[in-house]
Amino acid sequence: MINVFSRYILYIIVLYIFIVPFSAYGQDQTETLISDKMCYACHQLDSASIGPSWQAIAARHAERREQVTQVLAGKIIRGGGGNWGVVPMVPNQRVSEEQALLMMQWILDQAP
Repeated sequence: MINVFSRYILYIIVLYIFIVPFSAYGQDQTETLISDKMCYACHQLDSASIGPSWQAIAARHAERREQVTQVLAGKIIRGGGGNWGVVPMVPNQRVSEEQALLMMQWILDQAP
């Protein structure tokens, strides 16, 4: 009985950590965050530049959205390479994990 109660409490805490921050930001605020963090220097909504467009990212991951959100948010912070060609994604250490998750949710909403 205690084990079930502990799981329930843990579930509530996890929901609070992830859902409350998402509800605190609207679409406009998240787009402003993306702009403030200089993401437009390498990415555009519907055309490739240094990096892929956000619509291309969203389209590629549409079927696995729930599985890749955390992974892609980590790439915003730590960078990465090899998925879209030879130009690696530069780490953006000015972005918190919470902000990266918000940004990734917004990006994945941009599917054409």
